[in-house]
Amino acid sequence: MKNWKRILAAALASAAVLSLSGCKDTTKDATVFVKGELDCTYLGTYDKEYLDVVADMTEADAKEKYDYNVEAEASIMLGYLDINTTDETVVERAEKLVSDIYSHAKYTVANAEKLKSGDLAVEVTVSPIELLPLLTDEFVQDTWYNILAQNGVETQDQLDALSDDAYDALEVEYANIVLGELEGLMSQLSYGEDQIIMLQMKKDDDGYYSLVESGMQKLDEVMIDYSGSYTAD
Repeated sequence: MKNWKRILAAALASAAVLSLSGCKDTTKDATVFVKGELDCTYLGTYDKEYLDVVADMTEADAKEKYDYNVEAEASIMLGYLDINTTDETVVERAEKLVSDIYSHAKYTVANAEKLKSGDLAVEVTVSPIELLPLLTDEFVQDTWYNILAQNGVETQDQLDALSDDAYDALEVEYANIVLGELEGLMSQLSYGEDQIIMLQMKKDDDGYYSLVESGMQKLDEVMIDYSGSYTAD
């Protein structure tokens, strides 16, 4: 998996101005905030209660947050599958697949607790989505080698001699077959062993709370299990 891409994506998402305003009932608002963040990020849904506790958040901002995360996850997935093309139809297909996968996101958010430091902690239980592990290495390798053979590419020298456009055409063909296989496997989607992630919210000098990036990065890594790390025995 391209971990550096995933970390970057989470960091950029966290960089948005999504701070929880300090108030009397901070623990309740923190719970609303975290659940709203997850619903917005993975399900593309949001409600007035969530928008009200986030500083300067609009419906347009919430939609943009979801769209951004889908695009970032699609880039991660294409990288993991070793699909190296910028073909618009492939990218759009990958984004549609990610949106479909995200629609199965399953998590529970516990009530927030206030720590002695004044920070807030929210426990989130995530059920990792198990889809990518269903795609076998054998299928992926056979797909690529079959495409090469069908196009008369039998040696490394022949592969190296291909023009950029010719190679990209093979990439697009490979991408569509692999993405199509994943689409067909959606009916077999399952969940791995539940993972508990503790999210921390730190208070700044102006009385606003914001999520610590490392917790969200971990949660994002767990949401879709690329390598079968959380598959139940």
